[in-house]
Amino acid sequence: MSILNLFAASEKPRQKDPRAFILPLGEPVTVTRTEDGFLHLKWQESAARIIVHVGTNPDDLTEMAPIVSVCETREAMVAGLDTAVRHYFRVEFRGGVWDGRSFMAAERILPLQKGINFRDVGGYYTSDGQMVRWGKLYRAGSISRLAEADLAYLQRIGIRLVSDLRSLHEQEKYPDRLPAVPGLVERPLPMESVDRWERLRGAYTIFLRKRKIDDYLLDGYTRVVLDGNARHVRDFFQQLADPALLPALIHCTAGKDRTGLLVALLLLILGVPEQAVLADYTMSNLFYDQFRNGISAELKQVAPWGVNMDDLQDLLLVKAKTLQGALAHLSQKYGSLENYLQNHAGVSNETITQLRQNWLVNL
Repeated sequence: MSILNLFAASEKPRQKDPRAFILPLGEPVTVTRTEDGFLHLKWQESAARIIVHVGTNPDDLTEMAPIVSVCETREAMVAGLDTAVRHYFRVEFRGGVWDGRSFMAAERILPLQKGINFRDVGGYYTSDGQMVRWGKLYRAGSISRLAEADLAYLQRIGIRLVSDLRSLHEQEKYPDRLPAVPGLVERPLPMESVDRWERLRGAYTIFLRKRKIDDYLLDGYTRVVLDGNARHVRDFFQQLADPALLPALIHCTAGKDRTGLLVALLLLILGVPEQAVLADYTMSNLFYDQFRNGISAELKQVAPWGVNMDDLQDLLLVKAKTLQGALAHLSQKYGSLENYLQNHAGVSNETITQLRQNWLVNL
């Protein structure tokens, strides 16, 4: 049997539902956009009265004004807001188990026309009850094809830093489209292997050992990113500790692996429980169809090997066990995430302290 037929002759993998890999977030309040442009707010507990406040600055509660008041329900619809502007909500509860409490919320997925996996990392709660600030860090896939309306939206947000985790080859082939923000800083942090046989090894894994694709992805997380590019991990944390560089955007090609790993490290060091971090990580599966479309051109190059899109599903899925494996690697090799950051990546205690001061808020 020829080498070209080895892959084609092997058993074809059974296709999986990408949404089945998404872990529940369990957020107290969520905001999603409906197809007709309404904002649908939902919360876990009802109350005698729920007052929804809206504003454009998540750090200024006094700027927020009441827009909806409802009773004995767990949802509300908001209409009439400018779709070109990002809005934040404070939901206040009177009566019920959440009496006297309020929660901040916003659309986690930004309503961009050409954005890939473009999300706000804020709104998660730490184990001690603090909240990660909304509107400080965004995560995404490629931004090389953003529409003009997307750029205008990001300009209003005021992105000050763009950290690009793609390889230098990817950056040169598909340069970023950036919003016209005065003083915007671009900081390439290429998460790539210095091993010139890396691509060949990856091709071997995909074409001839498809059952090992999960292991190959985990190896990329551990050997390439965590072990081999620790200096870029350090740079990432140092940048986010500088309030002058916020809001920031971190992205790679799909926004799921390199970006997903670094965002997970950030949330964990801030004190967000691992289950919530895993849920944020697996949310990338919502964009599975975009991932498929993104590799359609490259797929033509391997078609002679008998490879089709279904064969590559495990490369496109985002599985909690991959991130769990990377975190286990940190514990086994370095003792803990803190030890890794401080002793291997070179992130100082002062930087971690500054991160927590910049990013966490008590409501």
